[in-house]
Amino acid sequence: MIRVLLAIVVAITSTSLPAGAARGADPVPASGDFPWNCGSPANPIARADELLAGRYAFYPFRTVTLPLDLTWREDPFHDRNWQLQEHNLYFALALVRAWHDTGNLQYRERARSLILDWIKDNPRSAPRSEFSWGDHSTALRAIVLVCAARELDMAAELRSSMTTHAALLASPSFYRGYGNHSLDQSLALFDLAVQLGRTDWRALAVSRITTLLAQSVDTQGVTNEQSVGYEGYNYRRYLQAWRRIVEAGLTLPSVFSRLSRMPDFLAYATLPNGEYEMIGDTDRGRASVILGTRAEFAATQGASGVKPASTVALYSAGYLFARSGWGETRPYADEVALSVRFGPARIIHGHDDQASLTFYGYGTKLLLDAGRYTYNSNRWRTFFTGRTAHNVVTVDGLPWTHRGTTLRSSRISSSYVDVRLKTTGYPGVTLRRRITYSRRLDWMIVEDQIISASTHKYRQLWHLAPDSAPTVTSRVVTTHRSRGNLVIRQLTGSPTTRIVTGRTSPIQGWHAPLYAYRVKAPTVEAIRIGRSVRYITLIVPGATGPRVRTSNLQLLRDGYAVTVTVNGRSERVRVNGSSVSITTP
Repeated sequence: MIRVLLAIVVAITSTSLPAGAARGADPVPASGDFPWNCGSPANPIARADELLAGRYAFYPFRTVTLPLDLTWREDPFHDRNWQLQEHNLYFALALVRAWHDTGNLQYRERARSLILDWIKDNPRSAPRSEFSWGDHSTALRAIVLVCAARELDMAAELRSSMTTHAALLASPSFYRGYGNHSLDQSLALFDLAVQLGRTDWRALAVSRITTLLAQSVDTQGVTNEQSVGYEGYNYRRYLQAWRRIVEAGLTLPSVFSRLSRMPDFLAYATLPNGEYEMIGDTDRGRASVILGTRAEFAATQGASGVKPASTVALYSAGYLFARSGWGETRPYADEVALSVRFGPARIIHGHDDQASLTFYGYGTKLLLDAGRYTYNSNRWRTFFTGRTAHNVVTVDGLPWTHRGTTLRSSRISSSYVDVRLKTTGYPGVTLRRRITYSRRLDWMIVEDQIISASTHKYRQLWHLAPDSAPTVTSRVVTTHRSRGNLVIRQLTGSPTTRIVTGRTSPIQGWHAPLYAYRVKAPTVEAIRIGRSVRYITLIVPGATGPRVRTSNLQLLRDGYAVTVTVNGRSERVRVNGSSVSITTP
């Protein structure tokens, strides 16, 4: 496995080593391949040409035209992410790469002027922005300085600034100590140490990376950032750390073996359409093809890679993934997949999605996570990371106290997947959720029991796809897409059910597939009022409109029994306490 992972490291970060060709009096591009640790800017020449004209394209924002002499106070979109990208100087690597590839002096001089201008205008004593010397911007910019020192023959000019960056990154008070920012801080310190010849800083960087990896990635290969997107980011960055350590001739710490398990998690977190499930701060996007792994199989929709041995995966960090198959008996993209969140309270890039679930089937997302939308501290960030943006039960008038969710039990058989969860995130209220998924007919029953000594208004929320066109008839919600639909049927009581789309006060009915981009999306609210209430909700996916019927419902003290018929095929389910049975009548 270690040899396979090392091959993956080389494949992902390229096979080239930093060029060491001497520069003459006249500037010439470095010979050989572009250094792998300087990144691979997309369309570097086109982006470099834009920068020559003062046009700045920071993903995912639209291109803006700014003066060639930046003030470093620019903020055209009033967005923290845009400001971070300005001050980390990563955009200048397109100019460095264009110079390397073409030898055009305009690219070299523009890169030099941008870097030197930033240094002049942003001394530590009087920075132009809070992002000038932020923990993450400093780390990412330091890597740009190292690349410029090597590729633009600026080692002497940049030595003072690189030393300042390294000393700050080495400072215990500046080191963040958790999350991907700390990893990038240590990677930057390592590169600076190599460039400056400081073995003490290099050793400190390796020690921090080793400690951080042990704390941040568990033995199942799951990061503590509570985000599928950041699982992938951390995986790529730790692989780069692996390669830096190996190329420096140092002993690789044994904890790096945990990286071999990260592709498995990413495989299970990949939907049948080849996209990552949007859990935590994750945008919609294609899954990464990690060669030779199960993640390659999932990302290529079964075209290549190693097929996972199971269709269900349970992670102690707080994830359950289950799916109907890997394309063996139906088109790959038509498989049904669900995810369930539990475990520790929200940290880093996680959301308040305790006991939330998502559902996919027949080529579309059916029950969605709302997305991340922004990192700005405003009411939109509060919504997208909060309870009401997820498929949960909320309590009006009570604050969510960011508690974790206990996995009370989990049972997996050839005919079902069953999990029982408990959370006390609302003061004075206990929420118990049970999710039972039929592996034969793909229906799911969600039982929510809410217990309180006081009367409250409860809202069971189901976030639907923007184009799902739902209708409500009695206790049934039905979507009406051309393909990929859902029936949501309340089996007990008569909650007040309504569809909310694009509301702004309070915010509800939105989906953010990409950062800084949101669209209206219908949300089902099933409202009940009382002290202790109970929902038993049947959810059935279908290619078109599934024909659903239920009969012989029995309410048990700690469960229920009911016959579910989908498109003429029936199953009798009985759940009670920790026991489950699904049989064919």
